[in-house]
Amino acid sequence: MSPARTTSGAPISSIGRGIAVLACFSARFRSLTLSELSAKSKLPMSSTHRVVAELVTGGFLVRGNDKRYRIGTRLWSIAQLAPVSEQLRERALPTLARLYEETGENITLAVLDRGQALYVDRLVGERSIPSVARAGGHLPLHTTGVGKVLLAYQSKENIEKYLSRPLQRPTPYSIADPVRLLVELTEVRAQGYSVTRQEMTAGSGSVAVPILRGGRAIAAVGVVAHLAKLDVNRLVATLNAAATTIAHELEDEH
Repeated sequence: MSPARTTSGAPISSIGRGIAVLACFSARFRSLTLSELSAKSKLPMSSTHRVVAELVTGGFLVRGNDKRYRIGTRLWSIAQLAPVSEQLRERALPTLARLYEETGENITLAVLDRGQALYVDRLVGERSIPSVARAGGHLPLHTTGVGKVLLAYQSKENIEKYLSRPLQRPTPYSIADPVRLLVELTEVRAQGYSVTRQEMTAGSGSVAVPILRGGRAIAAVGVVAHLAKLDVNRLVATLNAAATTIAHELEDEH
């Protein structure tokens, strides 16, 4: 949820101003100047200066010698306390490592977050195909293997809501037709796994399965590989075993 804003678009409360400044940072904008923060947050320069100074004092931002601001370690430390990191990631990591050793390919773990796939972790090796996924990053649900699994296991209402909005097409192979996508999501739910081919990145494909708890997909685990190495049947069996192990690890915690 975005902070309440004035008619000019500027956040009203002091907390809202802090959120607006922090929200300016992304994978694309890892460092920003004070003027850039002011423009992106829609805050006056004077307000931006005060908010940024407080965030720097608290360790949430750091100011480099180049006079650009970056996310501070205090924010990273707090983020590690989130259940998705402290519980899911820590419990799944040994299984993800074994999965990587067995396949030698990119391994991804994701959850549903505000209508997107949030990558909780990613393991990648020197010989793995390049992937745009990164730990802590978001990608569309309908163009990624883990995303399609997460979307397919949502309620009918949530799926319809997702399909009603404009669908991105990162590549010519991305499915942006709601009717066609709904058919595929129905198949994913029925078969228990998803397969993508060049829908997010040219030359690569993915296979993913859900991590289930009480019939609900709490997360998804997948493999991203070169199309020529995408052995679907073998990967589905390997991923299902990994997903079952992770689900059991999470159950043991409670």
